[in-house]
Amino acid sequence: MDIKTLLENLHEEVSCSVCLTTFTEPKQLPCLHNFCLHCLTGIQRNSGRHDVITCPECRKESQVPGGNLRDLPTNFRINRLLDVLAIKQCSSTGVKCRNCDKTRVQSFYCFQCCTFWCEECITVHNLLKANKDHRALALKDFEDQDIEDVLKRPAFCSRQGHEKKELEFFCEKCEETVCSSCVVTAHDGHVKVLLEEAAKKKKSLVVSTIESNKAKAQRMRN
Repeated sequence: MDIKTLLENLHEEVSCSVCLTTFTEPKQLPCLHNFCLHCLTGIQRNSGRHDVITCPECRKESQVPGGNLRDLPTNFRINRLLDVLAIKQCSSTGVKCRNCDKTRVQSFYCFQCCTFWCEECITVHNLLKANKDHRALALKDFEDQDIEDVLKRPAFCSRQGHEKKELEFFCEKCEETVCSSCVVTAHDGHVKVLLEEAAKKKKSLVVSTIESNKAKAQRMRN
């Protein structure tokens, strides 16, 4: 999907099918359907089961890690799209500053911090020595290429204490993405591969499955 088509369908891409509003804390079930954390919490509470949850779309039952829905994987693509939506709507709704929590129309986005900064706080951000190589751009100056850069930003680990660690590896035993710290702690002794290598392998498997199903469908039609 090109950037123009994506922006035209942005609201549809970031809407939860349960509450029919913009995602808040989007979580992904093993069936690859995504929902707000609070929507899944309501479904879990009504079912009376804490270890299993039924997908509202495909009705597939999935195990809940430790019974805690917060441990379900976060859909980083949706989070990026939510940031793009905030950038596009900033002139009318404003965005919340990462530092002072105030919502301002005149705001900036830092491509390294992956967060929004108001006009006052961006000065403090830029004065910090650790941020000397960061690129911060006023939201009013965003162009299509800048939107693409937001969509391509790296994903970071959600494990406590690893929030600044980029997800670089895929654990084949646990079937999850991990950072360099996870590799030597929670996944020590497991087989790990680079994320790009795992993605290429998974993509090849998906393409093969699609072609196989196409051939099967053609045989059935014949």
